[in-house]
Amino acid sequence: MKLNLISLLLALLVLGTLIYGEEGLNTEQEINIEEEKVIDHAAITKEYSPYFHFLESFSDDSSKERWIESSDSKFQGEWKFEESQESCGIANDIGLVLQDEAKHHGISTKFEKHFEPSKEGLFFQYEVRFQEPVSCSGAYMKLLPDFEPINLNGDLHYVVMFGPDKCGETNKVHLIIKRFNPKTEEWEERALVKDSPTPIMDTSSHVYSFLVNTDGTFKVFVDLEVVTEGAIDKEFFDGWQPETIDDPEDEKPEDWVDEAKIPDPEVTKPEDWIDEEFVPNEKAEEPEDWDEDEDGEWERPMIKNPEFTGKWNHPMIDNPEYKGEWAPKQIPNPDYYLDETPGVLNDIYGMGLELWIMSPKILFDNIILGKAQIQEQAFEYAQKTWGKKFKFQEIERERMEKERAAMLKGGFVDRVRDFVLNARYTMQHLFQQYPIPSIATSAILLLTTIWVFYKLLRKKPQTQTNTQNTEKISDNDDKEKEKEKEEEEKKKKKKKKKKKKKKKKKKKKNNNNNNK
Repeated sequence: MKLNLISLLLALLVLGTLIYGEEGLNTEQEINIEEEKVIDHAAITKEYSPYFHFLESFSDDSSKERWIESSDSKFQGEWKFEESQESCGIANDIGLVLQDEAKHHGISTKFEKHFEPSKEGLFFQYEVRFQEPVSCSGAYMKLLPDFEPINLNGDLHYVVMFGPDKCGETNKVHLIIKRFNPKTEEWEERALVKDSPTPIMDTSSHVYSFLVNTDGTFKVFVDLEVVTEGAIDKEFFDGWQPETIDDPEDEKPEDWVDEAKIPDPEVTKPEDWIDEEFVPNEKAEEPEDWDEDEDGEWERPMIKNPEFTGKWNHPMIDNPEYKGEWAPKQIPNPDYYLDETPGVLNDIYGMGLELWIMSPKILFDNIILGKAQIQEQAFEYAQKTWGKKFKFQEIERERMEKERAAMLKGGFVDRVRDFVLNARYTMQHLFQQYPIPSIATSAILLLTTIWVFYKLLRKKPQTQTNTQNTEKISDNDDKEKEKEKEEEEKKKKKKKKKKKKKKKKKKKKNNNNNNK
């Protein structure tokens, strides 16, 4: 009876969720989007474009021509140009979205004219949103030297790599600058290690920016706030060539003594020192039913030694022949060069995303690149675009938290009503993002509800069933008793066999003694 009642309640909840109309919403809990001024993304992009060398808002179809997927077979992940799952007050708000988890994604764009940060520094900024909870995913971007987008791959050199990354022990905002070493004719990575920022990995939109001046100073921003600043030097960045290195031909002398301490030769272990912590229990006796053939040779159990003194350690003294820790002599590093302009970066011809992700639906938007002086205009642009979306997302989050709190405070009827409202709201968003799977799921739920009602209406009397159940229980009890008797008989037979074997063994032993 209880099970049927629960099934009925669940069926009513599912049916109410499916058919509850817009009139069922509490309008006081909704966000009135119409009250806010709607911004045209394309219009604001057009207004700010003259300030920047490159601005990508994905607000028109030309973006699909600019961004080219790599032909490398490694990249199997799909890209789409689509709206964020939640948007407010921004018309035509499109972003570049990574679609697939557990796959590599590769896409890039090449500028019409390359950018020279060596003249007036570099400012770079972009917006990213993890639309699904993050387990292991990066969302960093690479600023690239001369290249062809169709040939993008993981081995391609970059000028700067920047952005959030979380996977395993890694949870940081990367800032890696590559410099060309004229001595080795190779690219060297210099990565920010001191005060490396921690990314914000929730499901709201966030803005990441960095600034590099030609004098070698830098700043990193998260949501338009400075989180790290300093100089591009050995204090903040690793990856620098050392001025000197170990001499590969210098070897440690055979008579070199590098043991600082030695055992005191004048001290010996006392003769009465007992360091055996456990000893055999002399009071223990072999059990009468012990069978060596079956149980093996009997051994006395071990007990704590009452005379145990403790582990003896030989006292140590300073080694009179100690010469110190040996190290090879240093010689000039042939690969070292003095980088007097670490803030003067190489020319940038484009940018790309080369990522392996475990959290799908990562959205990139509002990408800006230009000289160091554009920071003010870039922040203004972000406030009018990202700021509006972020505000909406925070209001939405607060609304959901208030609804949950109200649900906990309210009575049963209020909780049921709020459950239906929240379920309807969730399904509405699912229908928008995944129409076909949502329709299929709704159909299954509806059919399940109908089936539950059908079963309830065709319910059979329980008397006969209860009688059958009683008979089954009685039969099971009889079987259990029979099984217990069989086990008891087996134990008795085994015990008799053991005694018989022991007597036989004893008799054999006595015969041997008589013969002697």
